[in-house]
Amino acid sequence: MEIHNDIDDDYEDEEADEEEEADEEEENSHYRSSYSRRRLSDDNLAATNTDSNTQTITLQNWDPQTPYMNKIKSSTSLQTAYQIYLNERQSYSKSPSFYFDVASYFFLQARSSNSKQSSIDAFNQYYAQSNYNISNEYQYFGLRILTNVLELELESVQLLRTVAYKLVELGLYNLAVNIFRHIVNLRSDEPQSFRDLALLLLQESNSETKNLIEISDLFKKVIFGEWDNRYSEIEVTTLHELNYFVFQFHQQQQILNSIDNRLIRHLPVDLRIVMVWDTNDTDVDLHVIEPTGEECYYSHKNTAIGGMISRDFTTGYGPEEYLVRKAVKGIYTVRAKYFANHQQSLTGATTIMVHIYKYYGQSNQQKEIVTLRLNSNQEMIDVCKVNFNDDIQQISNNTVTNNQNLNTNIHSRITCDGCDMSPIIGDRYKCLFCSNIDFCQSCKSVSRTNYDSNHQYNHPLLCIKDSNEYPKSVYLNNRTKINHKNKQCNSCFMKPIIGIRYKCACRINLCEKCEFMGLHDTDHRRTKIVKSE
Repeated sequence: MEIHNDIDDDYEDEEADEEEEADEEEENSHYRSSYSRRRLSDDNLAATNTDSNTQTITLQNWDPQTPYMNKIKSSTSLQTAYQIYLNERQSYSKSPSFYFDVASYFFLQARSSNSKQSSIDAFNQYYAQSNYNISNEYQYFGLRILTNVLELELESVQLLRTVAYKLVELGLYNLAVNIFRHIVNLRSDEPQSFRDLALLLLQESNSETKNLIEISDLFKKVIFGEWDNRYSEIEVTTLHELNYFVFQFHQQQQILNSIDNRLIRHLPVDLRIVMVWDTNDTDVDLHVIEPTGEECYYSHKNTAIGGMISRDFTTGYGPEEYLVRKAVKGIYTVRAKYFANHQQSLTGATTIMVHIYKYYGQSNQQKEIVTLRLNSNQEMIDVCKVNFNDDIQQISNNTVTNNQNLNTNIHSRITCDGCDMSPIIGDRYKCLFCSNIDFCQSCKSVSRTNYDSNHQYNHPLLCIKDSNEYPKSVYLNNRTKINHKNKQCNSCFMKPIIGIRYKCACRINLCEKCEFMGLHDTDHRRTKIVKSE
């Protein structure tokens, strides 16, 4: 493997004494940064400069209680810790868990030492390294130790995933991509291989430098491929991720040629948790305890606040996914349970990787990735806690409330279909798809109704400041009489376009529904045409 040749030294070199290690260290210091080249994103720098007190996603660190880890944790310096590792390796040289545990300790120490820097020191360190991301000595030795796992069994997909997942957590995407591409070659019969690679490329991509078509093709391979029944419904989670990719990079035209337009819809949510694991024929369960105390998991899939969890994967590699569209205030506790293992594996443990997204698909999205090890059946561990009491949300909510209190517009003879306010005071929100459905400001965010109707939460709502002016609006007229002869929608191919036509600066036409669904670059300028031609 390329990654192994770049980072790991031979076993003979590692067994040198401390004096030889020190000499070698001085010689290597000039080129060590070349081991891990990757793009420095604004997100990475922002995370470095963020005060730990403002973080709203708290991850659980991996802390195995083993004899060798107790010895290493008692060390007082990098050199001492590394020498203990070399001594203990004689007894645990064939154990992947040993290398993973020790490497995780070194990575944790690297993170701790970085967090002690001031924001200006962290800024200078990142830019002094240009595009290199081995931040200090602890991380360098952590990589040397971790990649020993690859030597234990060169074609073991589980070991390859174990290392790759840890590299993804560290943000070393360019190293992980070589492993994931190798896994695709070894396990082209497993959809997880293609999904892992697509997500990795998506995480390191930007619209200027990366081949976005490859990401699209990998996602579509998972969605449209024919897979064994044990992978059933991985398509649902992948479709959500494909839609995020579509709207992030405006790749609609390339994708719409092969996907039903009804499946293309941006679905932002306040909280999204996705868990995968590296051991086939294994059952790991995702549990989320909501602020209300209600627990969402495989036997209780829907909660009162709208939380839901995907299919229970009892074989394969997952993924299991938790979603809540509108999070309530409080702390969400995420847990993983090692329910069963149906195969004998070399590692003796299962590595899980969990993606935690707060405000998924929104402008203020936050993301964290964590990998943890599950050693025994029925083991339950805490993965993270997600706090929705953050100051930004409170300020935003207070601003909305204050604005509502100042808005005293009265909409005579109009009743809110959410809370029965009559008349509606403040802004009025009228559904454009349903007849006679209106909401007040408080109810519009959830678009709830107190009676059975065809109204859906994602229907577009028209904000009406003054109901006396509304009868003059084009939205009140019968738009089916608006006929744009010889004009075809470039998204759904309706011809002629009936209703409002949107003409883009790039010379394409969109019907009303395709414009609402965002099936073209939303940054482009549009002309709204409301008269027949």
